[in-house]
Amino acid sequence: MNYLIFWPLCMPKLTICNWKMNGSIQLIDSFISIAAHLPNDTACWNLVIAMPDIFLAYAASKEPRFRLAAQDCSTYSGFGAHTGEISADMLVDIGIRYVILGHSERRSHGDGAEAELIHVKLANATRCGLIAILCVSDDYESQITKQTESLLQVYHDKIILAYEPVSAIGTGCLPSAADIRETAVRLQQRYKIPRVIYGGSVTSTNALDILRVDEISGVLVGGASLKIDEVSAILRIQELM
Repeated sequence: MNYLIFWPLCMPKLTICNWKMNGSIQLIDSFISIAAHLPNDTACWNLVIAMPDIFLAYAASKEPRFRLAAQDCSTYSGFGAHTGEISADMLVDIGIRYVILGHSERRSHGDGAEAELIHVKLANATRCGLIAILCVSDDYESQITKQTESLLQVYHDKIILAYEPVSAIGTGCLPSAADIRETAVRLQQRYKIPRVIYGGSVTSTNALDILRVDEISGVLVGGASLKIDEVSAILRIQELM
């Protein structure tokens, strides 16, 4: 059986919320309250919220019925004299399960050195057992080295590729379902990663068309992820898949 083809059909799809430099204790409490009253546990555990590091320990202490993600991690591993850095080891220590790496807003476009930094972060995250959500857009994919490709293949079960077309980020202009499917298949085949999600102007209005693509394992939601009604609507759509 070709797991690249059948994985999206047998595994639940994910809704990954990227709050970016937003959030508050009140917002976290609101999401925890909503998740606690969702009728289906599956909907809760297939929700991942990536919030600023300053809120992660608080959210983890509340034992929310959703997963937590960091928005980045350090190139340094373990612990040491690296003021202001937060390592993958520290994230694991407080119970974080996921980390977003290489997001377009953190990447220096066209800078080959940035690809190497992402590689080191990816190595640190996978070594610690974190599930890495590696953002891939046209500009970054061209910089991926053979060394990183090897890492992707070794840790294929610990990495999710988030396809972020530059043209869709913040514009509301999404590729067609056929184009999303074609890119997902290409990424799966090239990097041997079964889980590919889509990110770029995702809302409850277009989530159904995206999640209907069998090869897509979920969505990475930006601005809409701060609105409880939007996230709840996407989760309801996700439950239909």
